[in-house]
Amino acid sequence: MEDKLLLIPGPTNLSRRVREVMAGPQLPHVGAEFYGTFKETIQLSRYVFKNEKGIQFVFTGSGTIGMEATVLSLTAHGDRTLTLNTGYFGKRMLLLNQVHRNKPDSVDYEDGRHAEPDDLRKRLRKSAYKAVFMTHVETSTGVVNPIRELVNECNKAGVMSVVDSVCGIAGEELDFDRLGADVVFTASQKAIAAPPGAVLLAVSNRAMEYMEKRKDTIESYYMNLPRWKPVMDDPKMYLATPATQVLLALREALREVKEEGLESRWARHRRLGETTRSALGELGVDILADDGFRADTITAFWVEDGKAGAIQKELDEKYNVMVSRGLYEARDKMIRIGHFGILTADKLKHALGQLGSVMDQAGATQRKTVQLAKRK
Repeated sequence: MEDKLLLIPGPTNLSRRVREVMAGPQLPHVGAEFYGTFKETIQLSRYVFKNEKGIQFVFTGSGTIGMEATVLSLTAHGDRTLTLNTGYFGKRMLLLNQVHRNKPDSVDYEDGRHAEPDDLRKRLRKSAYKAVFMTHVETSTGVVNPIRELVNECNKAGVMSVVDSVCGIAGEELDFDRLGADVVFTASQKAIAAPPGAVLLAVSNRAMEYMEKRKDTIESYYMNLPRWKPVMDDPKMYLATPATQVLLALREALREVKEEGLESRWARHRRLGETTRSALGELGVDILADDGFRADTITAFWVEDGKAGAIQKELDEKYNVMVSRGLYEARDKMIRIGHFGILTADKLKHALGQLGSVMDQAGATQRKTVQLAKRK
């Protein structure tokens, strides 16, 4: 049976090598073999983040575990925090700050809009914050935020910065050491092209020192980055049983990233993003993200209200291609395409052609030739 082509915002299709590792014999987490594997995985994670100066973390969990571990480890009850909310996952960071009894503020943007460095600058001049939370790529809208400029504003104000790059790392350019952020986290199942179940974080020395010296208790056993640090230094230490097969598969996927070369992988994802945007432009649809701030890993676009489900179903049943719908209130009028991982240009172009056919049949396209005729 042919694999379904997953053009969703994660998980993505896996290479044969990664799948074979997943299907291999169960490996004990206490043996020498897994110890060596995990050490290599941490080093490969450093490579994919471009993190030579900070602390690198890899452990079992979803991207949300990375997000919540950061909130718990970096902030305490009553701390003032600011979230740049550009979509559903910005809202999740805000929610976690609320759940853990911080005093969170937010700058809220309409769907498709990107965070403005000038807005952040004004807020930081007006109020003192412990940390600023932002998304690199907002998975719900396809917006890529100007994180270099945003992090720079935080650094100038002496405020710690947290970047959710779950839909960015290995697909969008990010150099942790040059960026100067305090925490950047991602998950295994997107542009890295590993199975779900591993969270990866890069943490600055400044942030790590604060976490280790804070006097109040971090109110979690598992989502406690200082508690994980000794395990990163020496994986023979035990904190919790890891998902060994997931981490083995992650190592293989990271090996493939390094074999391709990080810069080459970024360039390939740029081409995939351009291909997607060009094809959607020919269909005449409205891409949600601001022009100039459209991610190379995911694209969201509007369709006629009520037709998203039919488009998704027809693509799946007729062509064995899976796309995603919008989240919650956008569920019936938005399609989201994930174009990352091991995806090739040929497969993407073929699938986009099939998408066009399905949308034509559904009466959900407005081709440029029609638009031009209307203008005349």
